[in-house]
Amino acid sequence: MERRSDYKTALLIDAAIHEAAATGRSAARDLALLGIPFETAMRVLTRPDERRHPQPPGIARSVSAA
Repeated sequence: MERRSDYKTALLIDAAIHEAAATGRSAARDLALLGIPFETAMRVLTRPDERRHPQPPGIARSVSAA
């Protein structure tokens, strides 16, 4: 069964945020390069508690915004 595209987008967002934190790059720039809509990127970077697919407890989230 094919997963919903918004779940795939959530995985891309998580990967971009993790990579940006690890490398010191801008998560916002990485999300834009992945084609994540601006409104979505703004929501996940500025209001992470409103994410539809939140990370499990115990996983630290570090965001490097532009």
